[in-house]
Amino acid sequence: MLAEAQALWEQFEHVNNEIFKWSEGLTDDQLNWKPSAKDTNSIGILMSHIMGIEIFSVAERVGGQSVNRDRSAEFANRATRDALVQRRAEVEKRVREAFDTLTTADLDRTIRTPNGETPVVKFLINSVSHVSDHMGQVILTRKLLDTQK
Repeated sequence: MLAEAQALWEQFEHVNNEIFKWSEGLTDDQLNWKPSAKDTNSIGILMSHIMGIEIFSVAERVGGQSVNRDRSAEFANRATRDALVQRRAEVEKRVREAFDTLTTADLDRTIRTPNGETPVVKFLINSVSHVSDHMGQVILTRKLLDTQK
């Protein structure tokens, strides 16, 4: 694996390790608890969304794999621990496979995004930043949930 791809893979892996660490010990009901503030999400929704971003950004957009992401379902479906663990295994397998095959030319090529065209490496860095933001939301939501006990 290219050094750049390895570094990016490690960042995605770090986010997954952290969100699963912060969800440890929660029941399915607790995974689906939402703070009362407007436009908040549950830990389960955030975890599902993070993994959706990862598989779509890396495996499909960069790696060319068809992943059939249903973004709206990430926010609508009730999360379960078992489903999240299964999803993590699938996401990490497919993301790792995509990173394993990246070449220097792949990192340098451009892809179309809603904001225009950008080099793949910049797109992946932005994706890591995006999931890291949501990781922070998982941590904050867990801390808020813990005050409810």
